[in-house]
Formats: sequence, structure tokens, C-alpha cells
Amino acid sequence: MKRIAVLYSEYKPVIDALKYTLSDCEVECLTEIGGGKDYDLVVNLCSEKFDASGIVCHHSLLPAFNSAEPEKEAILAGVKVSGITIYNIENGNIITQYPVFIKNDTHYDELKKEMDYLEQVILPVTARKIIDNEQFDIQSFMHGGCSGNCGGCSSCRS
Repeated sequence: MKRIAVLYSEYKPVIDALKYTLSDCEVECLTEIGGGKDYDLVVNLCSEKFDASGIVCHHSLLPAFNSAEPEKEAILAGVKVSGITIYNIENGNIITQYPVFIKNDTHYDELKKEMDYLEQVILPVTARKIIDNEQFDIQSFMHGGCSGNCGGCSSCRS
């Protein structure tokens, strides 16, 4: 059984999404990773603990707006496309990016809410793909295809 560590400082809905998507794995939610334990994957949800290993989700299309408030920076810069990036903390390699289009009248709070929602959708699927050693296919999200875990469509039932 694969072992997953979710490093967090406060509860976020993405934790429940990770537990659901990785229900066949041993998922431990931790505020700190101690020595001596080996994990197949660490999902780091602590912005203040980036010295740890694992994957992290950032609310911009890196390398743009690599800061603590990327949504606010995107709005202030007037960009029309931002998004989320999931990357490996240890080597900086980008694993997944997903675009978000910003309308002229989009408010910071709206963009933040959309980014939080996308994190709940894309981070668990990316973690699943890493655990299963499969390629992440962003096209299925961009064209309304199945994410593989709805349980209702023919792709999920087979």
C-alpha cells in the first residue's frame, strides 16, 4: 500500500479531496514531517514549510507571480490569464499547469475562490497520477472530459 503524507498548517477542503481520491492509499495528515518515515508522496499544503519535500500547488502559472499573494498580483498587473501550477519542491520541476482566464471585472476574491476550487480538483488527480506512475492529461479537464473519479460515467465504471 502506498503511503502519502499531507503536510498542512490549517484545514483546507483539498485535504478531503485528496483523501477521497487516494482512498486506496494510507494517507497521513501531518503538521510536521518527522524523520524516519518514508512516504511515496508528500503533498505540501504549508506555504511556510517549503523546505520539506514533495509537491505543492501555487496559484499562478509559474514562473509568473511567484509570491505569497499571486492572485492579487495578477489582478493588479491586469493579466488576462493566470492559473495554478503543481510542482516538485525539491527540484522545481513543473508537473501540472492549468489556466484560468481573468475577465476585466474579476475581483480578487473571485479569482482566489476559483483558484481554491481548482486546487481541490487538480491536485488530487495529479497526486493520483504520480502514485500510479501515469502521465497527467490536462486535455481531459480543458475539454470537459472525465477526471477519472466521478464514479458515474462509463469511463469510471469500467
